[in-house]
Amino acid sequence: MALTLVLKDFSGPLDLLWHLIRTNEVDIYDIPIAAITSQYLDYLHQMQELRLDVAGDYFVMAASLMAMKSQLLLPQPEPDPDLPEEEYVDPRADLVAQLLTYQVYQEAAADLRHREHERAQAFAKAATLPGADVAIPLAPGAIKLRDLTTAMQRVVAAQAATAKTIAHIEAEPVSLSERIGAVMATLRDRHRVNFRELVAQPSVDGVVTTFLALLELMKSDQIICDQPAPFAEITVMLKEAA
Repeated sequence: MALTLVLKDFSGPLDLLWHLIRTNEVDIYDIPIAAITSQYLDYLHQMQELRLDVAGDYFVMAASLMAMKSQLLLPQPEPDPDLPEEEYVDPRADLVAQLLTYQVYQEAAADLRHREHERAQAFAKAATLPGADVAIPLAPGAIKLRDLTTAMQRVVAAQAATAKTIAHIEAEPVSLSERIGAVMATLRDRHRVNFRELVAQPSVDGVVTTFLALLELMKSDQIICDQPAPFAEITVMLKEAA
């Protein structure tokens, strides 16, 4: 595992170099190597005077800066017209690339620190849910599918109780479209009809078909089912008459 030595406020040579660039407000793409190198070496001398252990990476960076300074101070040879033109490579290019990468990581770290600070101000609380045995009545007039299902079960139970007395009667099959037409006709004639009365039919098939007809009419937004109070009887009416 590599050991990172933190010298004063700097965690490495790139951190110190980045500090110098920001302090001098210079263009990262056009670093004045001579001035930056001089300041960098001054920091290293101060650290040594304070008897701080300076990691070898700092001296490697110092040597690299002095090498760049020397290359930039040397006169460039005149281009030979007989040779193909070579593209000039700036000695600072690698250093600039390292600093730009370092900047990206520094900004990401700052963003994470900011998020950590914001998250530390928040306190999570587990969700509080009502118990399974708690009954929560619906608002007056609010109808859900389970309300219709409960009412339907009561009608079917009443129908099954009288099934033995009419078991010898064979009911003619009723289509869904016929029951839809019959329900609409009843509602146009009477405007408001009790759900239990509307669904009550001579056979279980008729009850089920009428219930499906009501669901189709509700789906197509043609009728409204109203319940004035929790567990009260459900009333069916045309939407246009509501």
